[in-house]
Amino acid sequence: MKIYKKLKIGIIGCGYWSTNLIKTFEDNGFKDIYIYDKSQSQIKTIKNKFKFLKSYKSFEHIINLKLDAIFLITPSSTHYELSKKILNKGHNLFLEKPGTLKYQHINELTKISVKKKLTFMVGYIYNYNVYIEYIKKLLAKKYLGKIKYLYFERSNLGPIRYDTSCLWDLASHDISTSYFLLNKIPVVKNISGNKFLKKDFFDISYLKLDFSGIKVEIKSSWLNPEKIRKLIIIGEKKMLQFNEMSKINKILIYNKYASYPKISKFKKNFFSPHANIYLGSTISPKIKFVSPMLKEINHFFYCLKNKKKPLTDGTYAKKIVKILKKIDDKS
Repeated sequence: MKIYKKLKIGIIGCGYWSTNLIKTFEDNGFKDIYIYDKSQSQIKTIKNKFKFLKSYKSFEHIINLKLDAIFLITPSSTHYELSKKILNKGHNLFLEKPGTLKYQHINELTKISVKKKLTFMVGYIYNYNVYIEYIKKLLAKKYLGKIKYLYFERSNLGPIRYDTSCLWDLASHDISTSYFLLNKIPVVKNISGNKFLKKDFFDISYLKLDFSGIKVEIKSSWLNPEKIRKLIIIGEKKMLQFNEMSKINKILIYNKYASYPKISKFKKNFFSPHANIYLGSTISPKIKFVSPMLKEINHFFYCLKNKKKPLTDGTYAKKIVKILKKIDDKS
């Protein structure tokens, strides 16, 4: 994998996710990095971990620098205003998911980036996950048979956002992954959940979507003592589980399925047949791990250098934000 080390990078926002980002940069030889956060204590903390960072005391200072790209890793409610200023200054922009909290805002940012011929990418990181890529190839080959159902579960104790719900923060990952795997726009069937900490936002959510007959359920929570990252896919021929938290065998493919025997209408009147359950072997494919964050960064830099459209560009983000907005309207 090619690493673009000679780029001059700006990072705005110095919280938890930025620490992961900068560690990935450091591990792969990036040193020319300029940071800003409105909290000077946050800047001090992150500079104590990464001595090579150069910091600035204002947002205006950093966007006036000559940079190859800016990574905006701030709360979602700030994305629109800050991104608009960054793009209008002529910077290529990597924006953390979900993009923006309003469809018209992500639409406007996309138009600005196109007009100014800038690379604009939104960080839907699971599109760059080697396990999700592997699953997508299996589905394209119909290896599991006709897909009936996907179940996602994503939970942990925090981080808890002050400006949005667990739907936009957590379920957005799984909505994006569903769209990436199935390549269909869903119908929102049902949304429910619980609001414990603030009356406006779900802390736990249960979402049901229909992707042209394929049922998808997504459970999200930032109030769970156990960290869970799980996807189950039910096909007519086989079943699959992706457990991101497993140290080994992250993907398990079960040669198992259930079906009712085909019988005539005449026989149905006399007895109710039991479903046939087939129990076969279980396999765990060997997949070479590559950091999704590193793949995501490299894809952004490749597109930037070669004037290509990112996989998760503004147009892609518009689709996910539009789905999220429909869910909000139904809740």
